[in-house]
Amino acid sequence: MYYSTMTVNEHDPADNATRSLHKFVDSFPALLHTARPDGYVDFVNQSWLDFVGQPLENILGWYWTSYIHPEDIDASLQAWREAMATGDRMEVASRVRRADGEYRLMLHQRVASRDPDGRIIKWHGSSVDIGNGKLAEEPFQRSAEELARSEFYLTEAQRLGHFGGWVFSPEKGFEYWSRELFQIYGLDPAKKAPASEEYLTLIHPDDREFMASLIQKMLQGEAPEFDVTKRIVRPNGETRHVRCVGSTVSERCGSKRIGVGIDVTEYEVLARGLRRRELYLEEAQRLSHIGSFGWKPDSGEIVWSEETYRIFEYELSTNVTLDSIAERTHPEDRDVVHEVVERAANSHSALDFEHRLLFPDGRVKHLRVLATPPLAPHGDFSEYIGATIDITEARRAEESLRKSERELRTLVEIIPAHVGTASPEGAVDFWSQSWLDYSGMSREQAMGWGWAGTVHPEDLDRVLTAWRAGLASGTPVEQELRCRKADGTYRWFLNRSLPLHDDAGKIVKWYGILFDIHELKQTQGALQEREHELLGIVDTIPSLIWSTSPAGEVTHISQRVFEYSGLHIEDFLDQRWKQFIHPDDYEDTAKAFAKSIQTGESYNVVHRLRRADGEYRWHHARGEPLRGPNDEIVQWYGLAIDIDERKRAEDHLRDTRIELTRASRIATVAELSASIAHELNQPLMSVLANAQAAKRWLTAASPNMAETTASIDRIIRDARAADDVMQHIRALFKQEPFDKTDVTVLDMVKGAVRFVHEDPKKRDVAIDWRLDRTLPRVSVDLIQIQQVLINLILNAIDAMEGRPVLPHITIRAAKTEPNEILVQVIDNGPGVDDPERIFDAFMTTKKTGMGIGLAISRSIVEAHGGRLWAENIPEGGAIFNMVLPCNQ
Repeated sequence: MYYSTMTVNEHDPADNATRSLHKFVDSFPALLHTARPDGYVDFVNQSWLDFVGQPLENILGWYWTSYIHPEDIDASLQAWREAMATGDRMEVASRVRRADGEYRLMLHQRVASRDPDGRIIKWHGSSVDIGNGKLAEEPFQRSAEELARSEFYLTEAQRLGHFGGWVFSPEKGFEYWSRELFQIYGLDPAKKAPASEEYLTLIHPDDREFMASLIQKMLQGEAPEFDVTKRIVRPNGETRHVRCVGSTVSERCGSKRIGVGIDVTEYEVLARGLRRRELYLEEAQRLSHIGSFGWKPDSGEIVWSEETYRIFEYELSTNVTLDSIAERTHPEDRDVVHEVVERAANSHSALDFEHRLLFPDGRVKHLRVLATPPLAPHGDFSEYIGATIDITEARRAEESLRKSERELRTLVEIIPAHVGTASPEGAVDFWSQSWLDYSGMSREQAMGWGWAGTVHPEDLDRVLTAWRAGLASGTPVEQELRCRKADGTYRWFLNRSLPLHDDAGKIVKWYGILFDIHELKQTQGALQEREHELLGIVDTIPSLIWSTSPAGEVTHISQRVFEYSGLHIEDFLDQRWKQFIHPDDYEDTAKAFAKSIQTGESYNVVHRLRRADGEYRWHHARGEPLRGPNDEIVQWYGLAIDIDERKRAEDHLRDTRIELTRASRIATVAELSASIAHELNQPLMSVLANAQAAKRWLTAASPNMAETTASIDRIIRDARAADDVMQHIRALFKQEPFDKTDVTVLDMVKGAVRFVHEDPKKRDVAIDWRLDRTLPRVSVDLIQIQQVLINLILNAIDAMEGRPVLPHITIRAAKTEPNEILVQVIDNGPGVDDPERIFDAFMTTKKTGMGIGLAISRSIVEAHGGRLWAENIPEGGAIFNMVLPCNQ
């Protein structure tokens, strides 16, 4: 059978036509589409989606180009760009990839639709498979009976699809107009087709010239094919848009032009030119995407169009029977379909029913079947002629709409408020169930103005007056009122009502909502009481308390301010409070206050305030902003605390601190002397040890001059080292520039270890200092950095004094960053109590220590652009880390 693809609203003829035309376009067998003036494809019909096997979102915009053969893309896009630039019709052929991966040669055509001013407002296009043009003619070689039936099908399809056919010969002009074409032009179908001159009178004056040119070409045997859209004016004055597609047909008696006129006023449906008269039915179905069928109940013979095969997804070679239809029919609908078929076979009544198709992959289609009763129940044409509508998308849309309505009603009922709507005149036409439950009224009682009976008598006049004023002005209404509950008690509500306007600005509906604010009102009352209590408390606080607006205008002054200053509230308005502040402090106070108002930062200032007796006393004033839920400042609160006594004590303390600093400087000189002695102690001890060794070698029974000479050389070396230390310490305290040289970490560490081991008391201390010889050089003052390493090693050794285990020192170095070298001195001692404070001057953990060595060491490392810090090892011991910049 043949099922229509258009959803029809039986109660609304306009909606019927709208839906029919939508489905008419969507069901075209040709690949149809529309595009915006800029070329963006915004619609494709179902045939496009079926052909490429892709969802809609994968084709819209410019995604359709991904299905064009790579060798044809450039030519297709160039033709499209030229058409958009000139506004001329586009026609180009390219290969398009089908869902199964095969490329089919398609003829693509696009025509511009223009507004009355000639501006392009839409492009309409189609794509037709021209790869097997010859094969396409074979299925349409019909018998004489089938040809006659096809002509009848064509007439019926034209009536359903609102398009009409015509035939034009150069010798006679219009030879034939179908009945539907007369209807489109508003003419009497009983008359003959109009002559060319009569036809032009029906064309809109603005389009008449180009249509006259087209007819002239047709009369001269030119314009073999064309596709134009023009406006016509019906005899009743109504203007319609009609698309006219024509092509040349050769017959024995000569060539003629046949075509189709499609009413595209609402949707500007594209159509293809029609083939010869024998092909009218198939061509019309291809344009309208409506499958047709013929069914003879007596013989069971069924004839399907190609579109019907496509809807049922059967191959064209399939022999269609009622059994094959039942096979595709959804199991739940087979009994209904069987009953309809039986009733039609017996009564010859019209068909109009819906059912579903179920495909092997689980997909479901919704169909509507339309068929006229047999015209000749007892003759050769005792058969049904009908159409089918694929209403799958419509059913999905309806289900989605019903779901949305259910969700909306559920949402309305679950929100913690009462919702209602009213007509533009103010009569309520809907209340949520929650309101009916609250008020105890029936839905009928609450409609119209019946709801007013629940309003508290003391609020009724005010509420109705505000509601009527809102209705008159069309402005939103917001008010508070008390409404009676079903148990007779009243609760406070906040009502908000907003109007809904149509496109013309006219109010079509009012929407209102009632929020229960009873607890909020009670809370507000309690807050007001607490506010009075708080003000009383504020006035008893022994400080000067104030508040201002976000702009800095005074909003409150505590009673103590008035008592202290002897002023009144008006003396503090308009920022006249400057008379309250000491003249020397006013400028700084004003700047600090203005900055806080502008930036929202805390207000913090110390200034002098004049007392009522004229005396100025020091106060510490602070202010903080109170912010709202959106972080906006809603108020400033501040207070001033009398710190006059503390201020005087601070001044006295400052004087005392100056005297103490002077005494500290004197003590520091002594400490620095001790520091120098500390740094020189090690090289001088080496000088002494070598001198004693030289003396022993000389006083031996046989003086050893070689060893004596070596000892003297070491004495000279250590004396020079002591001199270098002295000079570098002097440069450090005079802040002279360092004498930096490029040295290796290995040489730097090796020299420091050798210096420590020359002390006889520390010669046996194990120092592990295996280092990587490939480490980058560092640019340092070698003497100062070695003094730092010596200091760190000696501190590590001293930390083990008195412990039962032997000291073990480990020195490691590594490149940690692209431009940094880390040197670590690791011991197995008890660790340090405070890894940071040990670097403070005069901070020591030794009984005889001065606490200056680590402080000087950190100063030396930081002066080289490095860092020095300490950290404890969880298992025991400490690590002193020295980071120096390496030479790149």
